[in-house]
Amino acid sequence: MRQTLNQKLELAITLAITNVKIRYKNSVLGYIWSLLTPLIYLVIFVSIFSERFDVEKYPLYALTGLIFWNYFNTTVNQILYSIVASAEVLKSMNVPRLIFPISALLSALINLILSLVPFFILMFFFEFEPSIKSLQFIYILICFSSFTLGFSLILCALNVYFRDVGMLWTTINPALFYFSPIIWKIDMLPEYSMIRRLTILNPIHHYLNAFRTAFYDNQWMTLEQTGIITIIGLVMLIIGYRIFSNLEKGFYSHY
Repeated sequence: MRQTLNQKLELAITLAITNVKIRYKNSVLGYIWSLLTPLIYLVIFVSIFSERFDVEKYPLYALTGLIFWNYFNTTVNQILYSIVASAEVLKSMNVPRLIFPISALLSALINLILSLVPFFILMFFFEFEPSIKSLQFIYILICFSSFTLGFSLILCALNVYFRDVGMLWTTINPALFYFSPIIWKIDMLPEYSMIRRLTILNPIHHYLNAFRTAFYDNQWMTLEQTGIITIIGLVMLIIGYRIFSNLEKGFYSHY
């Protein structure tokens, strides 16, 4: 019997909650571990760059970037291996394969929501001024999650066929971190430099810029910003889904 959409969604949510519980099972600090990585990076970058970079409220600027980079990085890593790690389950049960990447995304979202509470408290110490404009982050997060899921589905599908994809991502991931304006501002680059032009083509730049518009600048996004993050999210999600759907037909022989 084919599963209904509600049954599939319930299964994805159940798997996501289970993943979160398993990840922190028998852990003394629990989900607090998810806060440590961005906080350690924040301490390092503030210590080194806060006086060298002419950025107002630099701790708030850096923390905003680190929070959502950490979400992106965690989500991609979990989705990337979601099918390979669930190979035995998929061989023995008739479960839609797409359920596992989606549950990995939901797991990362749960983790992000839990971590936002202490992060918001910390942001107040860095001169964060909440307002109705801050609520824009909900829409931005939906678009960012769509982009992240689509991008991750491509890597996930390819990784089933070629395990090198996972290793390649691990290799280029640090470079992408520094290439994205997480701890630095694009205004620091010469206006017509090649690096600046390439940075503008980096989708992560546009999402970080949108998050900072809501949290750091305390302003409304422009129509251009809204259009860019919406289109990038939708297009990447559609492309990722199509590639995943086409390649999943041959997954079984590559588990």
